[in-house]
Amino acid sequence: MLLPIFPLPNVVHFPGAPLPLHIFEPRYRELVADLLARPEAERRIGMVLAARDADSGVVELLEPGTAGRMIACEALPDGRSDIVLLGEFRFAIEREIEGKPWRQAIVRRLADEAPAIAADEIDRLRSELLDAAVPVARETAERCGFSLEDLASLARPDRFPLLVNRLAAALDLPPLRKQMLLAEPLLERAASLAGLLRSRARVLDALRPWRHLAAFPDRQ
Repeated sequence: MLLPIFPLPNVVHFPGAPLPLHIFEPRYRELVADLLARPEAERRIGMVLAARDADSGVVELLEPGTAGRMIACEALPDGRSDIVLLGEFRFAIEREIEGKPWRQAIVRRLADEAPAIAADEIDRLRSELLDAAVPVARETAERCGFSLEDLASLARPDRFPLLVNRLAAALDLPPLRKQMLLAEPLLERAASLAGLLRSRARVLDALRPWRHLAAFPDRQ
């Protein structure tokens, strides 16, 4: 599959997660126009985390990336636009192709489904994720990126991949840590997320006795 590649230094996209982007560079304005001319099912952009080597200054594309389909586009008067991508699948880059103002590459789709024989492990991980995420959402819903209502909507067994990826996308983690999650197979990603959420819940619990002081900074 040939995909336009959009490297960014601070964005990691996940399958099933929406990603809003503000488009302002001329080459990406042209890319959006190119996508709008295609059938809706083919309006994909490959999001890849870009990292600059501290010594050489060379920008490296960190794999895997995530292909997102453009599901919304709001054109602005000055030619910029606000778009929304919905993550569809992870990919590895086979080779880059010249010929466009933006980067493009032949990519290979990566599986992101849990094996059917792992049903018991999936149930266990789903319960662990929800048990760990609920207290975090209850304490910090406005800051953690997901609410109790979000968790309830993702709690069904058939939505396990979506639960994992939406939580990974929502957590305020450093980009490189998110990239590490994206690179993990689904079940390992779920286990890592459960550990991260449990750690965050423990911190929130430890801070609870002093949380009231945040409302009165002059008393600290």
